[in-house]
Amino acid sequence: MSMVLPTRTYVDRGIEHRKAGEFRFAEKALTTALALYKEARDSRGEADVLVELSQVQYAMGASSAAAAHLGSAIVLYRSLGDRLGEARALDSLGTVRHLTGDCAAALESFAAARALFERERDRPGMARAAKNLGFAHYLSGDFPPAHEHLSAALVLFTELGDRLGTANALKNLGVVQQLTGDLDGAYGTLTEALSVYRELGSRMGVVNALTCLTVVQYRTGDLVAARSSAQEALEVARELPYPVGEADALRELGFVAHLGGDPEGGIKLLEQALELFEATGDRLGQIEALNRLGTVLLDGRNAPGAALAAFHAARELAEAAGSKHEGARAAEGITRCQEISGS
Repeated sequence: MSMVLPTRTYVDRGIEHRKAGEFRFAEKALTTALALYKEARDSRGEADVLVELSQVQYAMGASSAAAAHLGSAIVLYRSLGDRLGEARALDSLGTVRHLTGDCAAALESFAAARALFERERDRPGMARAAKNLGFAHYLSGDFPPAHEHLSAALVLFTELGDRLGTANALKNLGVVQQLTGDLDGAYGTLTEALSVYRELGSRMGVVNALTCLTVVQYRTGDLVAARSSAQEALEVARELPYPVGEADALRELGFVAHLGGDPEGGIKLLEQALELFEATGDRLGQIEALNRLGTVLLDGRNAPGAALAAFHAARELAEAAGSKHEGARAAEGITRCQEISGS
């Protein structure tokens, strides 16, 4: 009994640090808690900490470790007959799987989580699973079901008074609007999400919303605002640190540089982004960066051969990941390169 209270303290500290974006401190506190729960043979405590630790690790780019910890947590929850714990772990596993570019597996995990949440009538879990299903669908290029799931999640989060969940649903819905050409709607939705993230002090959310907003801003021709948004996202991501967010910001900042007439600067930033995406195992980010790089090499440097190599690499990764949207972009780039080179 004497061990439970101090162990819980480490867990609480870890969660507080994670929510504040202080991932190194969170990892240290949660790793200590995990060791204490294992020593006490407290399977439920161990499983709960494994899920918390996985969230920290995937934010830091350690996707393989996060997936392994979630797999262990799922086994423990099943042995305990804890359906809600299993659902939460499956939901988190879906997030890790989408980060590493396995869209089909991510959808499978999210759908399994939603089924368990619905069976247990857990509305917060149902909201989170709907949001994540929408996220996975838009990453794979299936926009109608993405919009449907995200809209349902937004209603549930709003009814529950979950401000962070509301912001997350808004951010993802804004991306779907951007991808389907509703730039005015996307701007309003993403601006609202950013405002909620700032209100809540969610710096990780701020990074993500700013990066998404950057795309809308440069697509509408506002390069000054786009550069400002991407630069702020980059600075906050580096302060946290949040390597995946840093890579996302570098990717968009590189494309803004190209649109502003500095293709060489854009290429340099995109190459930095690619290094980070490869280091963190974020295949979807890598695909997007390769497609951006191909465009800059083709339109900015007039190097169809180098651009073709980037687009081919993007298409190969997109096919493996099941990302139809980015695969289509890569195929379009390949066609353009071949037309220019006459091959």
